[in-house]
Amino acid sequence: MDARVEELLKGPILLAERTRKAVEEADSFKQECADLSRQVEKLAHLLRQAARVSTHASGGLYLNPCKRITEEIEKTLEKALALVKKCKRSGILKRVFTITSATDFRKLSYLLDNAIGDMTWFLTVSARGDASSEYAGLPPIAANDPILALIWEQIAHVQAGSAEEKLEAAAYLATLAADNERNGKIIIEEGGLPPLLKLLSEGAASGQESAATALGVLASDQQRVQEILKAGALQPFLQIVIDAPMKVQIQVVIALANMVSHDPETQNAFGVAIRHLVALLVYETIEEPVRIQNALNSMHTLVKTSMAQNMLGTHIQESGTSGNKGRKESMPGRPNHHSRSGSESFINYENSRPRTGSTLRGLNRKEREQEDPQTKMKLKADVARALWKLAANNVKNSKSITDTRALLCFAKLIENGEEEVQRNSIMAVMEIAAAAEKDQELRKASFKMTSPAVRAIVEQLLRIIGEGDPEIQVPALRAIGCLARMFPTRETRVVRPLTAQLANADLSVATEAAIALQKFTTHENYLCVVHSKTVLEAFGAPYIVKLATFGGEQAQIPALILLCNIALHAGDDDTLKKAKALRALEASSRLAPIMQMPTLSKLIPLAIENLKLYQPGAHQENGFE
Repeated sequence: MDARVEELLKGPILLAERTRKAVEEADSFKQECADLSRQVEKLAHLLRQAARVSTHASGGLYLNPCKRITEEIEKTLEKALALVKKCKRSGILKRVFTITSATDFRKLSYLLDNAIGDMTWFLTVSARGDASSEYAGLPPIAANDPILALIWEQIAHVQAGSAEEKLEAAAYLATLAADNERNGKIIIEEGGLPPLLKLLSEGAASGQESAATALGVLASDQQRVQEILKAGALQPFLQIVIDAPMKVQIQVVIALANMVSHDPETQNAFGVAIRHLVALLVYETIEEPVRIQNALNSMHTLVKTSMAQNMLGTHIQESGTSGNKGRKESMPGRPNHHSRSGSESFINYENSRPRTGSTLRGLNRKEREQEDPQTKMKLKADVARALWKLAANNVKNSKSITDTRALLCFAKLIENGEEEVQRNSIMAVMEIAAAAEKDQELRKASFKMTSPAVRAIVEQLLRIIGEGDPEIQVPALRAIGCLARMFPTRETRVVRPLTAQLANADLSVATEAAIALQKFTTHENYLCVVHSKTVLEAFGAPYIVKLATFGGEQAQIPALILLCNIALHAGDDDTLKKAKALRALEASSRLAPIMQMPTLSKLIPLAIENLKLYQPGAHQENGFE
């Protein structure tokens, strides 16, 4: 028996025995005492039954309700013992001061009925196969909070139910947690995490999926995330990502991403999962399509060979040379050890191709290949989201991701993925690029334009910037802006698509384009002069001035900074004069809120001075002097 359960049951059982003996010594209210004794005996029987069940029930008895119920039972039995003792005659003086009535017995009978109901319910949810412990409805102890009993029951089923009951109970807990925050809090407080994690580690695939779903829903704030991690979530999560059915992996990856989203402190703990997550992405995005194409090519070769052999055999028969033994080996139906069948080519390819590590084991491979396309796409979307969350503001994790084949996967997913896959991939690239902007070592090591993966990423980001919708254009622009310092002189083609978006009707896109171009034109970028001239060559000046003048609070500041950068590095360009850049800057210089900003209070006067140098008299033409 579990020592904790034994300790909980021991006190009430001993109290029940003492109460029974006290009844035998009662001198008054003998009928009431006898009725009470029958209730106490029934309760004691249930307590002993619980003790027996705890020794063989799978998963043991569920401790939390056991503790609450036995505490109440112990209080009730203490009252019963005290009442029965009053019925023993021990002197006239005691009889005077110990007045007992039938009402006391009725109240106590009600409490004992409740205790019996609580214990019967507890045995019902703890030992489902025991017909003697069937109890319908809620236990009396939960009358004021029915949801508590409902949660107790589901946790008990997850802990000690059948495989089907575990599956259904875990799914029910997920639904309850999704309903409101209080339910999630109760599930964790009442010990729901250990049985859910055990089901995730040891259950059947359907049970694992339900357990992972519940854990993902429970991971809704930082405190709960820490509690889930403290309960031991890391190891089963890793094991599932390494080797499990795809639908289980999806739910675990969702839970992982939720945990990291609500508690960035868990990023480093889950950083060990990065290579396994990328391995999933590589297999589904790169290796599986290559394998399928290879198999198709092999089958195509086999068909062509078979057709050639048939034609040759027909020719031999028609020419009457079939007696030539040297040619019989090439005829249909004859084995030819010089050629390989399609299946042999496929097997050899499988044995020789680069492996993705331990993530996908042979026993799981066929099942994965047979999954429907929607499930495969869902896995890609959720893995990309998990990598996005792991990379957010984390240089170490971003480096771990770029050390793998993830960038190439993201490029392919941005190009060919469905909407959610594409968006999550772009967001992941954006976070990695943001980390590279902060960390020079990461930028130099992982983002070289000589890298095919990096070039593919840039091509796809530029494509999205040119033709995507605002929801994905904005992160794509942000990613390119973060990588501004990696582009060499010949990559001026990157600046033009960004400049074109300054005219975008969606202000959020135009603003983000201005912010990205700031990073190309700032003095910190050693190609700032080239990039500034490229912006002007791409007819960006009128749109920058328009944003700086009429863009509103959202776009005005980024546009002014960009305009100042260009004025400082390409102030001699006539397009600035035509766009009336000097007028816009001088007008802004008279706005107190703008000039109170440290960056603009320094940049605007310098930009005005430089434009006046190359545009003599322009300020007079504009009517400012």
